Amino acid sequence: MKLRSSRFWWLVCAALLLLRVGGGGTAVFAHDAVIERSSPANGEVLPEAPAQVVAWFAEELISGESSLAVFDAQGQQRDNGDGGVDLNDPDHASMIVTLPPLPDGSYTVQWRVVLLDGDASSGAFAFAIGENQAVAPPAVPATGGAGGLAGAPLFLAVGLTAVILLLGVIFLRRRAARSHA
Repeated sequence: MKLRSSRFWWLVCAALLLLRVGGGGTAVFAHDAVIERSSPANGEVLPEAPAQVVAWFAEELISGESSLAVFDAQGQQRDNGDGGVDLNDPDHASMIVTLPPLPDGSYTVQWRVVLLDGDASSGAFAFAIGENQAVAPPAVPATGGAGGLAGAPLFLAVGLTAVILLLGVIFLRRRAARSHA
């Protein structure tokens, strides 16, 4: 009995190692960037257009791979195209984008960040310009990780692990049946 249980645990350990090496471990241990605050703030209605939008995050961001952009209600990009990590921030934990003069209306700020550990996430927030303007929900909903396929490696690794465990149990039962026969 002890021999069978030790083989079972070896199969479990092998399956967990396969899960980690097979790519599922990165999905399990990935984390999203946390936006701490922004200027303008999410949902804020400003009396006049700001000259820039700034977003602060909880961790250092990779410059060149992180982006910040402002879109109008029709989905047209309205910033100066210079959004990215603020290199004047010694922590490299903020992003900035400059704006031309903008008309009254609702705007969506989209961000995509890559952290030092390689994890990427994205999101959006909205603000409005003009006293009688309402803030529309962000045009692009916030998402974490790599989008809709972020859980695919984990799903495949878990499925493969389940198959290996099932085959191990079948093998052990057949071997036990032969030894009792």
